[in-house]
Amino acid sequence: MNGPIVIVSKYHRLGEGFSKKEIAKSFEHPGRRTNPHGYQSPASWISDLVALKKLIILCSICRQHFNPRKNGYRRAYIPDSSGKTSGFEVNGKCAGCKQETADVGGGTGFTPEETYNLLYVDPVQARRDARATWKAQSVWSVIQRARQSKGERK
Repeated sequence: MNGPIVIVSKYHRLGEGFSKKEIAKSFEHPGRRTNPHGYQSPASWISDLVALKKLIILCSICRQHFNPRKNGYRRAYIPDSSGKTSGFEVNGKCAGCKQETADVGGGTGFTPEETYNLLYVDPVQARRDARATWKAQSVWSVIQRARQSKGERK
């Protein structure tokens, strides 16, 4: 029994047999180190994320200690079609305390200013555009829409 130990994959090709969820989980970063030999404080971990221009998710408790304007960040806005949230709420693992934000009262996502317009919808600008298109409509088109909607209800 003193022979060599041979490790063979379960399937004939390496990486085969993993679900999409398992593959996505493998790309997730475990977060800041909390073990005694490689401890990293929450503040230094968040400053590392700021330097890398990453999305930062913070719970309602840790959010009070982070100044987004000082670091060149702003709150991420993701429109909620159900209307249950304001659009600024994000769930995930808090970068500061490593707790699930759903368990701690909801979280907020912060994204760098440079990439905000590329990735997110600005709620203020969207509201301005909607109001401008509404004001640009002619009276006749508004009357026609009202007549059509009345005909659909009957």
